Amino acid sequence: MFFDFANILVFIVVGLGFILVNLAVAWFLRPKGPQSGEKRAIYECGEPTIGQAWIRFDIRFYTVALMFVVFDIEIALLFPWAAVFRDMVREGNGWLAFIEVASFLLVLMGGFAFVWAKGDLDWTGPGSPSATTAPGLDQMASPTPETQGLVAGAPREDAVAAR
Repeated sequence: MFFDFANILVFIVVGLGFILVNLAVAWFLRPKGPQSGEKRAIYECGEPTIGQAWIRFDIRFYTVALMFVVFDIEIALLFPWAAVFRDMVREGNGWLAFIEVASFLLVLMGGFAFVWAKGDLDWTGPGSPSATTAPGLDQMASPTPETQGLVAGAPREDAVAAR
């Protein structure tokens, strides 16, 4: 009886020891010395930051990311089913396995159809014709006079006239 609790205690002690050892090693290996303004500056991908970091992102970025996660997990859950499907057919449970995976896919496709019908997968930007009907675009940052009317890679009219 008490041996089971001893296993849990050993597991907790080893887990806490692992965390403490890693923190101690990191403390000994970290660079020490004066911290200048450059060392404390925000660093992102080797590029200096431009503008404010606290801007509003369009909710569609999150919707697309969540849809990716849902369907990525769906594929990950279909692999084990496919691995045991042949064995289940041999045992005579092939139809049961097929009905189970069909119901799983039906529920997911129903959710996909709901999101699609709701219009959450429609991707419109500030330059597209349907941008005026998309919700939340009034909260997005408006283009500056320097960037307004620019097409990616196309020169600005005043830059062409200056040549």
